[in-house]
Amino acid sequence: MTRREDTTDDSAPSLSVVIPSYRRLDRLARLIDLYRAQGADQIVVVLDGPHDGWREALGARVQEPGLSVVELPENRGLALARVAGLEASTGEMILAVDDDVSPLPGLVEAHRRFHLGGGDRVLLGYMPVALPPRRRRDAAPTYIYARDYEIQAAVWRRSGSELILRSLWGGNFSLPRDLYVRAERSKPSQRLEYNEDLDLGWRLADLGAEGVFDDSARAEHHHQRGLRGYRRECLLRGEAIADLEQRWGERPAQLNPLVVIPPGYNRVFAFVQRRIARRDTPGVVDHLCDTVYRAAGLLRIWSVQEGVARLLRRALALRGYRLARSSPRSVPRDAPAHSRNMHLIGRLRVNAANDRRHPPH
Repeated sequence: MTRREDTTDDSAPSLSVVIPSYRRLDRLARLIDLYRAQGADQIVVVLDGPHDGWREALGARVQEPGLSVVELPENRGLALARVAGLEASTGEMILAVDDDVSPLPGLVEAHRRFHLGGGDRVLLGYMPVALPPRRRRDAAPTYIYARDYEIQAAVWRRSGSELILRSLWGGNFSLPRDLYVRAERSKPSQRLEYNEDLDLGWRLADLGAEGVFDDSARAEHHHQRGLRGYRRECLLRGEAIADLEQRWGERPAQLNPLVVIPPGYNRVFAFVQRRIARRDTPGVVDHLCDTVYRAAGLLRIWSVQEGVARLLRRALALRGYRLARSSPRSVPRDAPAHSRNMHLIGRLRVNAANDRRHPPH
């Protein structure tokens, strides 16, 4: 284990790494080892709901100093799990990371060095997707995510603080613990199925914080999503947009492309998206899109496969958005994940157990 004093000076702020995790016990031991090797003062793992066997999965690490494991009694979602990690943290700075993001050398030091000067400052690090050497047949959602992330990173590189915070993309960012606490006091986190980080970024911007993007604070994102999980994710993205509208009284402009078909958009594609969005359950058009997607993957025609995936993204987000806005909910918005998800997905007649993963950012 690398000692903190070997990597930085005594004036550097103490730093707690907060890792919310959902059903990824196999990743945690290596993540703990990596952050310890980089000299993190504390590592807080938040198990987002009961996780049988977590002590066995972590082994002797559980007894080592500097590690805190919080097992929540039920699944609460990323935002509230991260708040539980905040409450268990002791460091002056919080490095908020995801459980599918691996730190590259120097990550902790880059975040700690950024905060040497103090102040209400937020560092957003760089976390490109680690793509495999050979593309799988059902990996279009991951390649789309990787490309979209790089486009957003290019925007951050030439943008100021306001835009960085109001488009915060989590998984690798740090801020003073006190600032995070004040953000929670100003507008406490609520469960969102997507865009939890954007919600936090808006609160931080309203508090007058400064946001900075830095390529040198680098990590790798091990994003994995196939068509089945992607379909479910797109529905929940639409629901989350409705939740954000209700929470803030407006829709974040960058989310408009997911739930608004722009003027001049291809008429055939617009018809298909509206047809899918109008239905509460998958229909003939859904199945046809799935068939084309899988055939394109089999033939390795990646442009066609990604085109279908992008078409489905808006169509399914529109469906989730419509259902969230038009259907009265029989469960509260702050209910545990299994209650809320089963309520939404039950209306869609989709098996909520399929590809149940912690949402990506």
